[in-house]
Amino acid sequence: MPREYGIDVAVYQPTNLSSYVSHGVKFVFVKATEGTNYINPKAVAQIRSAHANHIYVHAYHFATFGNSVSRAKAEARFFIQRAKYLNISKKRYLALDWETGDGNVVTGSRSANTKAIAAFLTEIKQAGYKPMLYSGASLLRNNVDVSAIVKKFGTCIWVASYLTMGRMDKPNFGYFPSMDGVAIWQFTCNWFGMNVDANISLIDLHKDQVQKTETKVHKQKATIPKVVYAPIINNDPDWKIALRDSNGHLTGKYIPTNSRWKVLGQKVVKGEKYYKIGNNQQWVPAKYVK
Repeated sequence: MPREYGIDVAVYQPTNLSSYVSHGVKFVFVKATEGTNYINPKAVAQIRSAHANHIYVHAYHFATFGNSVSRAKAEARFFIQRAKYLNISKKRYLALDWETGDGNVVTGSRSANTKAIAAFLTEIKQAGYKPMLYSGASLLRNNVDVSAIVKKFGTCIWVASYLTMGRMDKPNFGYFPSMDGVAIWQFTCNWFGMNVDANISLIDLHKDQVQKTETKVHKQKATIPKVVYAPIINNDPDWKIALRDSNGHLTGKYIPTNSRWKVLGQKVVKGEKYYKIGNNQQWVPAKYVK
């Protein structure tokens, strides 16, 4: 099974995520909303930094609806609206963070809790996104019918369970919280001493059938453009696009947007297409150019 490191960030974390990426992060869950009126003021900048560092972006919502189905639906709609504004791809996950805190009541009956959670996740699914449920291992075991959630939404559980509250750099699978449908395990809240939650995926979170189909079409055509154009991204003329080496690794070099480049070759690395615009240290991801 593919196992990749990811982090989740909120207003408590910085807007520049590069220090996390340097430790091997491949994806991030950015807090977007809470309740029906809170919006993470750092989300836009955090997502911009994630894209600049070429990591996958998902989003999450902190619940305050307890076991109320009507409030769960209202919060889901608020979350979905914000996710669209943040341009979260529908290939990614929108996660529900259902735990104690900020008035979220978790002491209702197991069936009522599950019904409200399912109502929230159904709204997410109907909006075209992939739903996910986050909570602590104990709360999931005792207060939620996890089997019912997994049966309805598939492998969608994001479980938190820490061996220690101190620094941890790698997960200890001897402490893995076994339960149905685990997609992600949050194994520490202090990764590399950076006071950030770290997660490891148990499934391929970024499997993209559409991308694979498109890659096959490109291979069949075997066409290489003579010139590519790097458009302005996020309406920011100062945006830069990070270059990769021939193995797809970041080189620390960039090209500006609103620029054109002669193409010397192309290749596909791990399912992603790159165009060669210089030596073997100068490959640009095709998804960022036209």
